[in-house]
Amino acid sequence: MTTLGALILYGAFRSGEGFDAADGWMLAFVFVGVARMAGARRYHRLRPARDRLHRWAAWAFGTILLQGVLLGSLSLIWLQPATPEVESLLHIVAATIVIGATVPLPPFYPVLVAFVVCVMGPLALRDLWIAGTYHLTLAALVVATSLYTLQGGRQQARALAQAQAERRKNAALIEALRRENQRAEQAQDAKTRFFAAANHDLRQPLHAMGLLAHTLNENGAAARSEDVPARLVECVDSMAQIVDELIELAQVDAAAVVPRLEAFALDALLREVARTHALQATHKGLQLQVDSSALTVRSDRRLVARVLANLLSNALRYTPQGMVRLASRVQGDRVEVIVQDSGIGIAEHELSRIFEEFYQVGNPARDRRLGVGLGLATVKRLSDLLDLRVQVQSTPGQGSVFRITLPLCDATPSPIAAPAMPQDTPLTRRRVLVVEDDADSRAALTGLLSAWGCDVRSAQDVARTRQHLADGFQPEAVLADLRLAGGDSGVDAVIAVRAWLGKELPALVLTGDRGDRGDAQAQRAEAAGVRLLAKPVKAVQLRAFLGQVFGA
Repeated sequence: MTTLGALILYGAFRSGEGFDAADGWMLAFVFVGVARMAGARRYHRLRPARDRLHRWAAWAFGTILLQGVLLGSLSLIWLQPATPEVESLLHIVAATIVIGATVPLPPFYPVLVAFVVCVMGPLALRDLWIAGTYHLTLAALVVATSLYTLQGGRQQARALAQAQAERRKNAALIEALRRENQRAEQAQDAKTRFFAAANHDLRQPLHAMGLLAHTLNENGAAARSEDVPARLVECVDSMAQIVDELIELAQVDAAAVVPRLEAFALDALLREVARTHALQATHKGLQLQVDSSALTVRSDRRLVARVLANLLSNALRYTPQGMVRLASRVQGDRVEVIVQDSGIGIAEHELSRIFEEFYQVGNPARDRRLGVGLGLATVKRLSDLLDLRVQVQSTPGQGSVFRITLPLCDATPSPIAAPAMPQDTPLTRRRVLVVEDDADSRAALTGLLSAWGCDVRSAQDVARTRQHLADGFQPEAVLADLRLAGGDSGVDAVIAVRAWLGKELPALVLTGDRGDRGDAQAQRAEAAGVRLLAKPVKAVQLRAFLGQVFGA
């Protein structure tokens, strides 16, 4: 259309003075127009990559402005006034071309401004130069047309910018929705795999327990003389481990685990974790090394111990021979702790999956002696919670190295009492009071304590507890469930017994709210100096508690 307008003007002025200049002007205009059309065809044919679009934009805007300059120069070629018809035609064509530019150029508003100035600026100056009422009126119309065009272009530019912003926003929302759907699908797939694995690993020991229990029931003493009880205990321990780890994962995912940051001695923690796994290493003939200096770090000591225990247990489990090493070293303002082993190693393509729930390397048969695949998942969750930045390097056949880092701290570490070693203290005729509202649990706990030789009394609530005391029973220790029927709690029972006897009686409160230290009842137990132990409780834990109480 711009070239058509130029042809109309050329035809109107060709018979006038300056014909040679008009010919050259028209040839230049046709050349630029042909170049623009050829370039446009080439652009649509090539569909250039995004990183080359700025070059094409520079070419397109450059040729547009060159056409504007050529149109404006026409006003300078014919400075002398022509007939009113030709003058009107010149102004109408210029105004039409400028107004028509508001269709393609508003998205690039600076180019539109430059184009309008190039075309209409020389025309307004020519009218002012010629002067006279007619041309001054034309100059005013030129200025008004230019301002109207620029104002309309600005409004279109703003509208287009808003539309593009909305389009980008919608595109971002669509992309975010797509990513969320993808994450939801991945989460659903992971959930399906999770429950399938959990279903298998929970049913296996439950299945074995059922068969073993029937064997005991039908064969009696003959079954008890074999290894049936030991296998039954092994199945129970396996189920307890799975439940514990599942609950811990769920609590971390639900943000129910709140870190308690404190300064503590890292060396003492490493040696404490190593000591609890020393027997396992000895049984497998492995060297368990601890290489750490006196360093103080700041984090949640209990959760860091859990991470290190899982990593160390995993290293011992998958190391058939050689050594497992715990070490620490300072790196800037953080301390790096490594758990290194000479075990079977992990292939590179499996490294990205080892932190998934129930995923295990080298255990396709789901042998429970090699764990259930929740230890490293717990490590990853707790590492993210505490910013431990867990990393792993491994070579198949040569072993693995897991790394975590903790912030270095100059503060004095919080005093941690050394864990007391379990004692095989005789429990014969030791008086123990059991407070448990669940009949099966109460009978099982009473039976176990009686088998150890304890003199046991059991109660289901605080009222029955007081009745035992009124009947003259003088307990030496109390084992109570945290949540009792009727709104009572094991803490209430312990406080009642202590008040009746007038002394700080040793007490252990059992809770199914694993790790929930923020719970009001758990806080009451902590304030009363009562030890909490999460269910399911192992017999060795109860024996260790009573050994500490009666061996002191």
